[in-house]
Amino acid sequence: MEKLLTQLKTHRRLLGGAALLAVAFFIFACIWLTQVRGNGEKSRSWMINDQFSEFALIDDTVTQDFVCDRDLLYMGFAFKVQKAGDEGPAGVLELTLTDLDTGEVLATSEGDMSNILDTTEAYYTTLGLSQPVELTSFGERHYRVTLTAHYTGEGRLLIGYTPTANEAGLGLTVNGQPTEGMLAILGVYAQIGGFLTKFYWVIALLALVLIGAGWWLFTGQKCPLHRMVFCFVLALGILFSMVLPPYSAPDEQFHINQSFTLASTIYDPHLPIAQSQIHSTIRRPSDQDVIVQDGETTVFTWQHIAKNLLTTSPDPFTATHDFDEYQVDSSYTMYWISALGVLAGFLLRLGFIPTLFLGRLTNLLFFAFLASWAVKRTPVAKAVFATVALLPMTLHLAASYSRDSNLLALCLLFAALVLDLAFGPTEKISWKQLILPALAGLLIVPSKIVYFPLALLVFLIPAARLGRFSKAIKGGFLVLCMVVFLSSAGGTLTLGGFVNGDTPVAAGAASSSAAVQEAEPAASVAAESESAPALESTASSGETAVADSAPQPASEEPVQDDSVCYSLPYILSHPLDTVELLIRSVVEYGEHYVKTLVGGTLSYFDPGVQIAWTWVAALLILLVLAWLQPGFELPVWAKTVCLLIGLACCGLAVLGCVSWTPTYYTTIYGLQGRYFLPVLSLLLLARPRRLLLQTDFTRGLVYAVTLVDILVVFNAFLSILAR
Repeated sequence: MEKLLTQLKTHRRLLGGAALLAVAFFIFACIWLTQVRGNGEKSRSWMINDQFSEFALIDDTVTQDFVCDRDLLYMGFAFKVQKAGDEGPAGVLELTLTDLDTGEVLATSEGDMSNILDTTEAYYTTLGLSQPVELTSFGERHYRVTLTAHYTGEGRLLIGYTPTANEAGLGLTVNGQPTEGMLAILGVYAQIGGFLTKFYWVIALLALVLIGAGWWLFTGQKCPLHRMVFCFVLALGILFSMVLPPYSAPDEQFHINQSFTLASTIYDPHLPIAQSQIHSTIRRPSDQDVIVQDGETTVFTWQHIAKNLLTTSPDPFTATHDFDEYQVDSSYTMYWISALGVLAGFLLRLGFIPTLFLGRLTNLLFFAFLASWAVKRTPVAKAVFATVALLPMTLHLAASYSRDSNLLALCLLFAALVLDLAFGPTEKISWKQLILPALAGLLIVPSKIVYFPLALLVFLIPAARLGRFSKAIKGGFLVLCMVVFLSSAGGTLTLGGFVNGDTPVAAGAASSSAAVQEAEPAASVAAESESAPALESTASSGETAVADSAPQPASEEPVQDDSVCYSLPYILSHPLDTVELLIRSVVEYGEHYVKTLVGGTLSYFDPGVQIAWTWVAALLILLVLAWLQPGFELPVWAKTVCLLIGLACCGLAVLGCVSWTPTYYTTIYGLQGRYFLPVLSLLLLARPRRLLLQTDFTRGLVYAVTLVDILVVFNAFLSILAR
């Protein structure tokens, strides 16, 4: 027994990992067995003709000629039963589908008429084709479908049709007689089949690899914390990107347009680099895909992406095309990283879908590198920085084209670098050590003005560390930040519009681009399409308020003048109304703000991908534990400064959304918790010394957050599966 116990103790690391993997595999297998396995029959259909007001008796044969521009796996018809006494139709209904142009029989089917519902209403009944009928390279095809009834009783079958054929109808014959009209036909063009199980187990196996590797890193004690964070962010980001593909992140369609446009201006030698109109997008001619670009991720989106993941581009080298699609704004500062990934896809002649993922991957790598670097450099609250970097909402944005991916990384790094300069081991700071934080700050400020107060962190650095030019260095940095902001395309318009109330801007203008100039003419477009990024650039988040906001009550449908918003003059003249707006927003949408802070609501379109409150609560608990980890403590005055700066950024973000809210709304329009993510680590630096835990378990905490993130990925998978 002692020998056995010795062996168990010697190999406890390996045995513990094996036990954890066994439990994880059991959970994944249970999910597959109860939630995934029975969904292979999911299909997508469309109405070739959904109109029927008349019914024809099928005595013998009904023939319909029609045009179709999609694949056909099943065909459905509106049947109604005609009884003979108590006897319904019995026998076999035979279907034959032929090519109208060549006469070739493409598929057949047989069905038992007794399976057709015996009701007073007509219902669609589908017949599976003997083999899939696919489109040719020439596009739409002309078909003839023939239904032949072989009755064995007195009951008969009626089929619904409309006396007026639509554009798909080419001719109808009922029992040998030409008839005006067209049958009501439903076509099934896709079925998920066994792909769903394969895709699920790919996700599950990758998750198992991450769980096993994470356990080894966590228990090994040799891998530094920042490297663990890098590996976890990268692996989890890939999982999030697989389950929530391109165009599914908040307002990602506009960010993709901006990245592709920037890459195209480099790729095409005839275009000026980083110059274009925000109301159009430049991509290669073949860079379009309806299934992916609709943004509504389903199991069929996954299937379509898997089929096209290794495609190449058919376009001539350096060929580009203008698409009538909006970009975010005219500032490309936060899009160079993703654009370089897109450009690599162009140069490698990759197709649209692989190029989309390559751009996402470069953003994810950039975020993982800067976030892990921030964890390494910060002298305080490493657990907080690591946990914030691993929140599901952070990962969802990091593994997307959103400029928040780069912005979040820069905010984390800037805060960590300044804290290191102020409280790190280096007593004398050289000018070389100031270059990186200064560059990060100068990139943040013009991108989103709501985070301008972050520049004030430089006042944490003691004058003794900067030398006799301390005041000049700090003041010069702030002046540079202001100059960079005001010299950007729309900085003065942003501030002027909010102060004067003469421009429909979300004050704060998360983006300071020239898109502000486009805001008014684009307003009508936003009303029609719900996707006007010209307005987006002025939102405090940098995202379209219409398409990506907290849900608004039905009574708040914009039936009044949307141009009258909570501008500064209005706020000053109506203080009680403004306070009421803030209170109502917290009461009605407080849950929404919390969930969108940590990642309880993901994806793009309403209602989004909802994550169970169990995981949201677990993440909040882990965030609190990270907040209470022991370690180096900042002086009280430094905590106060960090807290005030963080609150100032949050206040500007709220003010931005308030200023975009029409005055007849009762809650703030478009506010989300994710706007506070860049300063969450700063807010959590303010902590009471007496509540700090005695034991430091930061590594275990980071691994625990990773495990919860994996469960969130599977929650998102099941949420999409349910659509």
